[in-house]
Parts: sequence; C-alpha cells; structure tokens
Amino acid sequence: MDKIFQYVCDLYPAYKIDTKLKKKLFYIFFSLLKFFLKGPFVMNFENFKIYAYPEKGDYTRFMLTRVSIPDPGERKIIVQNLKNNKNIFIDCGANAGFYSLDVATKVENVSVYAFEPSKKEKIFLKNNIDLNEIKNIKIIDKAVGDKNDKAIFNKFNNSSGGGFVTSDVLEVNNSYQVDVVTLDSFFKNQFSNDNTSIFIKIDLEGYDIKAISGAKEILLNYDCAVIFEFSKLTMKQKDYSIEDIQFFIDRGFKLYDMYGIELNCEDLETKISEGDKRTKERVEQRRSRVKTTEKLRQEQIDDQYSIKQARLNSRVEGDYTSAMD
Repeated sequence: MDKIFQYVCDLYPAYKIDTKLKKKLFYIFFSLLKFFLKGPFVMNFENFKIYAYPEKGDYTRFMLTRVSIPDPGERKIIVQNLKNNKNIFIDCGANAGFYSLDVATKVENVSVYAFEPSKKEKIFLKNNIDLNEIKNIKIIDKAVGDKNDKAIFNKFNNSSGGGFVTSDVLEVNNSYQVDVVTLDSFFKNQFSNDNTSIFIKIDLEGYDIKAISGAKEILLNYDCAVIFEFSKLTMKQKDYSIEDIQFFIDRGFKLYDMYGIELNCEDLETKISEGDKRTKERVEQRRSRVKTTEKLRQEQIDDQYSIKQARLNSRVEGDYTSAMD
C-alpha cells in the first residue's frame, strides 16, 4: 500500500496540488488508506522535498492531510529578506527543517545554522537535509536561551512537533537533559563585521525572548533581523515583559508585525490584547459546543432511561394485573 501511495505522491507532487478541490481529493485519498500506511513518504514542494509520516499525532502528518508546509507568510518574509541583503540564517527551533530547507534551497550563498534539541526532530531534520543533498545547513543539537546551562527538554505528548525547555521534569516519559547555549557565546568570534548580515528565526514555544536576550551582542554589533512569537500568555508563563522588546527599540531596532506594519510597544500591547481576546472567545465557543454536546448526550441518556423505566413499569403492572385476575 505504501508503494501505491508514494506512486501517487510522485505522480502528483505537492506543489501541483494547489487548489482547494485538489487538496480535498488528496485528503480523501489519504483518509481511505491511512490505516494501512506506514511511511514515511516523500512530498515534493518544488524547491525541496521532505519526509511526511502518516502516524496520528506526528507533526509532519498535516503535509498529507493539508498538502502544505506551515507558516508560508513568515517563510516568505525570511527568504525575501535574505535574498536582499543577508548571508547568515540562524534557525532556533528548526524542527524537521521547514524554514532551513526553504532558505537553503532558495537563497544563494547563505549559511544556515539549525538549532534543534529534540532527539527525534534532529533525526527528521538530518534525513530531510540528506534527502535534498544540501551542504550548507549545520545542525546544532542544543537549546537556545539567555545563559549557557543544562536544562530539561520536555517533549509534547500529543505531537512530535517539538517541546519546551524547563528546569524541571514536566513530561516524565518524554523528558531528557539538553545543553543550553546563548547565540552570543556560540557564535563568538565567528563573524566578520564587514560583510556579515544575519536573519534569526526563533520559535521556542514561549522562550523566544530568552533567546533574544542571549543574542544582544550579535544584535547590537551586526546587521540583523529577527522574527519571533510574542503573546501575553507567554509573558505571564515565562517571566518577561514588553520592556524586554523596548530595550532593542531604544537602540535603533524597528518592530513590525507579519504584514510589514511598523509597531511601537504600545501598538504591540494592543495587538497582543486583541489576539488574547480572540483566543479566549474561540476557547469559550469550543467549551460552549462541548457543553451543548454533553447536555444533548445526557438528555438522550435520560430519555432512553425514561423509556426503559416506562416499559419496565408497564410490564410490572401487567404482571400484577394478571396475578390479580
């Protein structure tokens, strides 16, 4: 069955499945076979190929269900910026290599450094690099933070898409110790100020600002751009604030959203609040749907119980009447 599915993937490469109808048909085809597939399967996204695994819960599975790669907007920004004037790409939280592969195959003369502490994702990343015969991606199996240290990498139980670094073991079955480095210490004395320009992508499940704090020397001494995630939730959980961003704005950095609109810290706080509000609304809607479903289910159970009880009472009354007669 795997050979048949791979034959179809080769016959109809992913970059040609570019309409909603085609994606729907491919999804139906995958759904019919998914219980018989083992994988992995090679998906061709024109400029690079990548292994996709059909197992439920695997992060790469969405390439088989959606026939797409995550974060197209962010990747477009990075590639365009690198093509214009950057020659170093630092990928913090590289995962299976979606960003690194895209950059390495689209941008000439770029050096890519892919940081990935997850043991499983490191294997996926190396396999994808070998699949594309890419020579300009260097894998660093370390976490990135605000100081050089040891930490616990807690792998998500519900996905192979990554995990997060803490000082404590939170996921007993999926936890192990990893090295944490700052970008400043790792790249110390490696770059020349004359012609070095750097783009840093950070996706560390809420620890993005810690990685930025550990890269102050690079950011202040080189031509740099950074793309990262930021939310009020991560601020509360990871103990940092918008003032950490203000540090860089005060030193000449400009802050933009993913649509290229320049922001100040006040704008950022407003956008975060609006985003959190929308998230809360979506969560409440889901909870409401769950409660409604549970209520309907309970009503069905109650109705079934009432019917059974009525039948039982009718039978008892009938038996009692027969006995009296």
